[in-house]
Amino acid sequence: MSGQSITDRIAAAQHSMTGSAISKAVCKATTHEVSGPKKKHLDYLIHCTNEMNVNIPQLADTLFERTANSSWVVVFKALITTHHLMMYGNEHFGAIIDTKHGFILEEGWKRAFSVLSCRRNHAEFGKRH
Repeated sequence: MSGQSITDRIAAAQHSMTGSAISKAVCKATTHEVSGPKKKHLDYLIHCTNEMNVNIPQLADTLFERTANSSWVVVFKALITTHHLMMYGNEHFGAIIDTKHGFILEEGWKRAFSVLSCRRNHAEFGKRH
C-alpha cells in the first residue's frame, strides 16, 4: 500500500472520471505523502507542457490551486513541481507563471520555508530538553 491518503486517492479518482489527465497528474505529484513528487508524474507534466493540445494556463492554475492547500506538504510539493516545470518544461509555462502567479508563488515559498524552519527549531528544542 502506498503512503497516499484517502483524500489523495479520492481526488485522483475524481480527475480520472472527469477525464482530466493533467489534473490527475498534478494531484498525484502533490500528494500528502511526505516525500518528493514522483519522477513519473513530473516527467508526464513536462511532456504535457510540450504538447500542442494542452491548456498550459489551466495546468498553471491547477498547480497554483494546490499552493493554497492547508497541508504544508502539498504546498511544498506544488512549489517543487512548479519549479521543476519552469526549469525543464516549455518556456511558455514559465511565462504564464511569471505573469499570472509570480508574486503569489514567491509568497508560497516564504510560507513553506517558514513552516520548515519552525519544524526544525522545534526538533532542535526537543533534542535539548
